[in-house]
Amino acid sequence: MTRSQLNRVRFVTGGPARQSPKAAGFTKQQIAARKPLLKLMGQLGPAVKRRDWPTARALRSAAWDEVSKLADNLTVEERKLLWKYKQRILAGEVRERRERRKP
Repeated sequence: MTRSQLNRVRFVTGGPARQSPKAAGFTKQQIAARKPLLKLMGQLGPAVKRRDWPTARALRSAAWDEVSKLADNLTVEERKLLWKYKQRILAGEVRERRERRKP
């Protein structure tokens, strides 16, 4: 055999596709620990929609306090969502400041 024949890669088709294992759900203790965070997140969305920026800031801060109490792997999605809310809150505040300055 030559060297080029040894390093040849062969692709095999057919056969069962590999299934990735499903992510395990939360335990009862984890669900109970996440409950205050989820309650705050449920209030934060409507506050941002009605453009109540002071309330939204306070709720986001309280939600971050709850996130910091929990393990990182329990709050991955919530951290992403809180970052998006931060950007929306800041953009909304800037927009309102500009509108107030216009005659």
